[in-house]
Amino acid sequence: MITDDYGMIEYKNIKRIDFETSSLCNAICPVCSRRANGGLKNERFTETYITLEQAKLWFTEEMLSQLELVTMCGNYGDSMTNPDLILILQYMKSINPEIMFVMNTNASGRDETFWRELGELFYPKGVCIFSVDGLEDTNHIYRRGTHWDKIITAMTSYISTGAKAKWEFLVFRHNEHQVDEATKLAEELGFVEFFAKRPIGFNGDNSINVHGNMGEFQYTIKSPIYEAGEHTSAEISNRGLGALSITEGNKLSTELDKGTIDDINLQLKKSTMPLHPVAWPSNQHETLDPNRELTQREKELSECDINCEAIKDDKIFINSNGLVFPCCYTASIYDDAYGDNTMVTPVRDFINSYGEETISLKHNSLEDIINGEIFTTGWNESFEDRDVRNKRLRACSVFCGKKVKRQDMSDTRNSLIKEKNLL
Repeated sequence: MITDDYGMIEYKNIKRIDFETSSLCNAICPVCSRRANGGLKNERFTETYITLEQAKLWFTEEMLSQLELVTMCGNYGDSMTNPDLILILQYMKSINPEIMFVMNTNASGRDETFWRELGELFYPKGVCIFSVDGLEDTNHIYRRGTHWDKIITAMTSYISTGAKAKWEFLVFRHNEHQVDEATKLAEELGFVEFFAKRPIGFNGDNSINVHGNMGEFQYTIKSPIYEAGEHTSAEISNRGLGALSITEGNKLSTELDKGTIDDINLQLKKSTMPLHPVAWPSNQHETLDPNRELTQREKELSECDINCEAIKDDKIFINSNGLVFPCCYTASIYDDAYGDNTMVTPVRDFINSYGEETISLKHNSLEDIINGEIFTTGWNESFEDRDVRNKRLRACSVFCGKKVKRQDMSDTRNSLIKEKNLL
């Protein structure tokens, strides 16, 4: 039986849309699908943004009137980079003044006017989540290409409108000593919440090599120091101002912190030679043997019930090319930058069996897409199947499988990167 009888996504019931308004971004973060470890550009996605004209065509007054929430996080881009963003949000709110906006951003761009206008549109219910991983001397180590002064301008201009702001802080070895200081700064600036969390793929002793535009090695970013099992990501997240420091109890010395930053700077100075260049894998379809014996992990993913979050929450994801998916996870797998594999290939085969145009807002109305075969029966049939060699999509089991041991997005992605020799 399908997942708690959630049924299927129905057009008239859609209350939330996760909207990737842009695939453009000013930052060059190492663990981002835009580039190979922050280096060579991924040519497998299109840099584009949703225009006001497209938004008006895609979202009818009827649809906007029933929406409660529009989130803007995205798989590839930062909504801040969309030149029509303010106009799009103004249009949406002119139809539905009660609509709530939530947006994630690195905040290193645009001017004071933009951030004030954004705050005015978000006030009083909306929330802007500032993804800033450190202070002036460390944020740029992971959020490469960002500028501290621009970030502070964005924060202060937005918050001056009275709109709610939250600070999301990814904790690494080079910035873990700054959690308490950043928490204090967040409170001084007027943030309603600060939360520090361990980033995707940085559990245990994991690290990632950062590469330059020519694929050359530049420096290594390391996981934070912590005692095994002391703090999990869930324990650290969502604690509000005064959030638990990931290094609490470890008494990490400032000398060691400074040494970590100095080591990164030293590596960067030596990065003139193209050592260990990272390139994108070929875009070849990976043939999966339907008769292979299932591994224990594959049995777990095959047999679990799917508790589809999209169906449960009456939401959908629309990417920057106007493709409609149940969630950002399936969209990210479909467009995955690290090449075809046992998780990506089935999703692509599944979508292509119906035709990409059947989920495209450039060819169909949103209502027709949701009422089409892929949404009315296709996704549910994949949930109901009990074999990842057949219709069951392991991506759905990984993200929404009941009682699945969570080799979730962090472990799955890290494993995938290792498979493609990108670390």
